[in-house]
This record gives sequence, structure tokens and C-alpha cells, in this order.
Amino acid sequence: MSRLAAFLLFFVHMATYAGSFFPPEYKQFAFKEGDVLASNRSDGKFAVNKILKVDRFDFKKGTAISIQGKPFVATEDDYLLVVSCALGEAEFKSLDEARQAAKAGRWTIKLGHVPNRPPGAAAGQILVGSAPVSEAELTGYRQWKAAFERGEAGIF
Repeated sequence: MSRLAAFLLFFVHMATYAGSFFPPEYKQFAFKEGDVLASNRSDGKFAVNKILKVDRFDFKKGTAISIQGKPFVATEDDYLLVVSCALGEAEFKSLDEARQAAKAGRWTIKLGHVPNRPPGAAAGQILVGSAPVSEAELTGYRQWKAAFERGEAGIF
């Protein structure tokens, strides 16, 4: 029991120790890997999207990150979550059609991988299902992650 208590104390300390370089909304995300979501696009149609990965990246003071094409340099140690999604075509006339497509696993992927901040990834999304993430779906993610860790790629 004392190991569990020590672990919980350490975990709570680390969670509260987060810096303030990244805003709090960059450190939490309501959905999980494998969640299938629907979003209403500007043309009134719905798209089906899938959460591929949710990663925590720690940044040391002085480390740079590109967010929406703009460079930022951390002024203190901090972390943020990066949400990797597959984005679908706006192809469904209603939320119910999108939900049925998600359940059947039939929708058209427009972009196989988009790395995003949690607020952007969650905006306008409605949970419509869940499905395991396959290795094939992670191809773009793995390429992006390697480039991101080398400082050659950013997030939206």
C-alpha cells in the first residue's frame, strides 16, 4: 500500500508541477485514441474523424516548437498534449448518417494524419463511436513524430 501512496503522491506532484508556458487547455483532452468523431463542416455536411494518438511532449526551457507555422521558445519547463487525427471528407448529410458510417467503418479519409493542439482537435467534435487504431493508420503519424522529435515538424 505504501508504494501506491508514494506513486500517487509523485503523480499528483508532477501534474501540479506543470509550467505555465502552454495554456491549461493544451494539457487536457476529452477524447481518447480510437474515438471516432463527427464534425459539421462549413458546407453543412458532416465528416467522420478518428483520434489516432494522444501524446504528451515535455519541453525544457529554451526548446522551440512550431505551432500553426509560428515558432515559440519555451520560457520554462512545461508540457503539452498533441492530438493526432485522421480527418474525413465532408460527405454526410446528417449527424445520424455520419454516426451510421462510423459504426460501419465506412467513410472517406481526406487527410491521414493531422497533429493538433487539444482545443483545435476537440472543436466541434461529437463522439459517434470507437474503433481500434491499426498500424496502417499510424504511417503518417510515425513519419510526423520522427520529424517532430528532430525539430523539423510542428503542430496545428
